[in-house]
Amino acid sequence: MFKPLLGSLFAAAYVAYQSRVVAQQESCLREKMSLLTIVTNIGTIKAELRTADAPKTCAAITKLANSGAYNGCIFYRAEPGFVIQGGLRKADGSTKDAPKIPYEYNMPNKKGTMTMARWDDPNSATSEFFINLADNTNLDKYGDSGWALGFTVFANVIEGMNLAEKISTMPTKEQGGMKMLVNPVVFESVSVS
Repeated sequence: MFKPLLGSLFAAAYVAYQSRVVAQQESCLREKMSLLTIVTNIGTIKAELRTADAPKTCAAITKLANSGAYNGCIFYRAEPGFVIQGGLRKADGSTKDAPKIPYEYNMPNKKGTMTMARWDDPNSATSEFFINLADNTNLDKYGDSGWALGFTVFANVIEGMNLAEKISTMPTKEQGGMKMLVNPVVFESVSVS
C-alpha cells in the first residue's frame, strides 16, 4: 500500500525538481542572450540573437551594430504578409560595404524571425536583413544549391512585431520587382547588448 504511494511521491518530486532545473537553465540562457535593439524614427524593435544557431552571423551583426554602421540606415522594402527589409542603405540610395558572412542555415523562417538577405550565392550575405511577417517556408532549405539552400535565421523578434507589421502597410512603389517604401523608416540607433 505504501510502496505505490511512495513511488508516486518520488515521481512527483522528481518531476518538480526537473522543472526547476529546466527553468533555471532557461533563465541562464536568457541572461546570456544578446539583445538586438533597433530604434527607428517611428518606434523600436527588439530581438534575441540566436548565437548558438548562427554564431558567425550574430558576431557580424553585433560588430556592425555596435560600430554604429547601421545608424542612419533604413528599412526600405515592405511586402505585407511577407517581409520588411533593411540594412546598410541610406534614404538617398547610397550603401555601405560590409564583409561577407558565411552561410549558417539552421532554423526555419517563421513569423517573427530575423533573417539575412543574400544573393544566389549562399555566402553572399553582408548586412542586409529582413523580418519575416509570416511563416515563409519558401525561404527554408529545400535543396542543395543556390536559393534552395535557404536563408540564415539569426534572431527572434521579442518586441515590436506590431511596428514591423505597421511598416509593411506603409505606402510603397514598385522598383526592381520589389515594393520599396516611399518614405523609408530610419534607424536612429542599432545596438547589441
